[in-house]
Amino acid sequence: MSVDLQWMEHRWGTRIDLDAPAEIVTLDGASGAGIVRNASLSGALAETSVRPALLSRVSLKPSTPGGVWLEGCVVRIEGSAVAIEWLDPPLHAVARLLSYQHAGDSQERAAPGSTIISLLDWQQAQG
Repeated sequence: MSVDLQWMEHRWGTRIDLDAPAEIVTLDGASGAGIVRNASLSGALAETSVRPALLSRVSLKPSTPGGVWLEGCVVRIEGSAVAIEWLDPPLHAVARLLSYQHAGDSQERAAPGSTIISLLDWQQAQG
């Protein structure tokens, strides 16, 4: 039996393609703009000029309505993109990020009745 050490799936939830502008800040104070290309409930892939070290902590704030700072750890670097795994995501903030998908030149909210909107509705009902 062989094991492929080049591939390991860590995501919880479905990866959603996005084109969401964001700000990324490292613990040592480096910051810059980025584009969140896809995200799931467990993390995101963001293109950015910021060059954090592998396994370093970063903060990411989507520039979408309701965007709040999300704390994460860099788990992979792919060219100009960094894969970030959320450390302790507030459900509402991640669900809000995932609810915005690129459609042409504008962003549209996920369709009513979708799982993401259900998460948002549940979170709002909780408090």
